[in-house]
Amino acid sequence: MAEDVFDLYDREKLLLAEGQAILESGDHAHIQAFAERLFDRFSKLVRENEDLTRHSDRQEQRLVKLNRNLKTQTLELEQQRSRLESLSLQLAKYLPPQIHDALFAGKYDTQITTQRKKLTVFFSDIKDFTRTAESLQPESLTEYLNEYFSEMTQIALAHGATIDKYIGDAVMLFFGDPESKGVKEDARACVDMAIEMQERMVVLQNRWRERGFDNPFVVRMGINTGYCNVGNFGSDQRLSYTIIGGEVNVAQRLEANADPGGILISHETYVQVDDMVDVEERQAVSLKGIDRTIRTYAIRSRKAEADKPLRLKHPQGVHIDLSPQHLNHDDRHLIAMQLKTLATQLENLDLRDASR
Repeated sequence: MAEDVFDLYDREKLLLAEGQAILESGDHAHIQAFAERLFDRFSKLVRENEDLTRHSDRQEQRLVKLNRNLKTQTLELEQQRSRLESLSLQLAKYLPPQIHDALFAGKYDTQITTQRKKLTVFFSDIKDFTRTAESLQPESLTEYLNEYFSEMTQIALAHGATIDKYIGDAVMLFFGDPESKGVKEDARACVDMAIEMQERMVVLQNRWRERGFDNPFVVRMGINTGYCNVGNFGSDQRLSYTIIGGEVNVAQRLEANADPGGILISHETYVQVDDMVDVEERQAVSLKGIDRTIRTYAIRSRKAEADKPLRLKHPQGVHIDLSPQHLNHDDRHLIAMQLKTLATQLENLDLRDASR
């Protein structure tokens, strides 16, 4: 059975169909009664249409009002979003980018918690800063210092450093938390960053001399790799994301012993980057609270590609470490032939296993 379809004017249509038959009958009494019924139905229909029109007008007014309110709320939300973005950008200047991004993504825990991790720590400061500052007008000092910090910070962030703090003219930062590429890669990124910073300082020094800064800043840098406590330190009212521990003090001591314009690294850092840089071993240092003597190395330059050692390591105990610059032609040829012989033997073993 077909479903009944709702018809808004079904009663009127029935009345009209009935009227056709009454008119054809010619009975005046019936026609009179039908006319009255038709008038009554028409009056009701007009009233119903008026009610529908009024209801439609009221709904339209509500929709207009809702639309107006929606536009107002959308504008307010947009203004609030702009204020939050502005606040976020301002806060970003006071927080390490990694922590800032994690906070606004809801992924950072602000509880007072720390963990022990192996990090690479970097310290730098400006040689004779107090004397240099006294020779400059305050406005010039602020200009040069802000330019210096901006340039160094840009390089640090590009290499993935976590900026801990600025202490007067000093910079403290580290690699390995909250993001890490592994101890070795973190140390290499830190050393690569420090070299780029010193290279950039040469450009800045020339620029400053052209602007009348006769004795531009010269920076010392120290780098150490070791276990530190890292996390949120402070109180429920105020927290500081930082690192503490003896290895942090080692990095600071290395910076104090570095040559002006130089980079001094510990042995723990050197073993991670020995294929990257040429170094000169310096006098070991001792620190109160550190139960070992700290071997130190001054970075001279990046290694040339031809000077980099050739290395092969495998978990099964294979370890080949060659320094081509220390081998003469005959030695290199002999080693190459021996390696080829080993390679042939390994390939023959594969062929033998495949034929079984």
